[in-house]
Amino acid sequence: MIEINLLPEELKKKEPRFKKFDIASFNLQGLPFMKISIAAAALLIALHITLYLVGTFASSSLSALSKKYDEILPKRQEADKLKARLENMDRRVKAIDALMLKRFSWAGKLNYLSDSMTPGIWLSELDYDETSNSRPFDRIAADVNAGKQKGQMARPLTLKTAARYLIISGYASSLGEEGTALIGKFIKSLKGNDGFYSDMSDIELKSIKSDKVAGQEVMSFRISCLFKNGALTKEER
Repeated sequence: MIEINLLPEELKKKEPRFKKFDIASFNLQGLPFMKISIAAAALLIALHITLYLVGTFASSSLSALSKKYDEILPKRQEADKLKARLENMDRRVKAIDALMLKRFSWAGKLNYLSDSMTPGIWLSELDYDETSNSRPFDRIAADVNAGKQKGQMARPLTLKTAARYLIISGYASSLGEEGTALIGKFIKSLKGNDGFYSDMSDIELKSIKSDKVAGQEVMSFRISCLFKNGALTKEER
């Protein structure tokens, strides 16, 4: 018998898109369990072998890299030391170059040094040294505190300064108390020379010891002459 459905399209009974699956009709006996088990086992074995090979390769690579690092470590440490020495030399060269900007004043300073020489003293070396220092700057901290609200703490401030020295090394022709007296007389002469001492804040004996020069017993000494703050020009810093 022929059935005619005259209902509109939207009212017609629609067939379900997915039909129900009857698990009872599914035949499990027809599945190749042996082949699936073998394939799964082979996959697991292949995965295990792959992971083992990857781990072995990574361990070998790490060992090789560690060996290379151990080989280059001494060279790197030596390079760091060389770099530090070069930086120190560069700093000293820049300081000397800066001082050369005022070479005529330095020439005058050396003339004053020559005028301050005393009998029994001769010089062996002149050097320039510079050190950086940091100290609390209470006045600025007080100003900062004044601008803060009550109960707030000001950030501690420090002032960085540079101490600059002229190092004088030389010898006294006598030993013992007499040699010490000759060196003391030389330092007194330096302080008494206004042309030399005008830019200094202090002259201090840093070291003294017995020594020999050409078979003669002498006293070697090292004197530190501290420049005043601002004694050197901005270009020289």
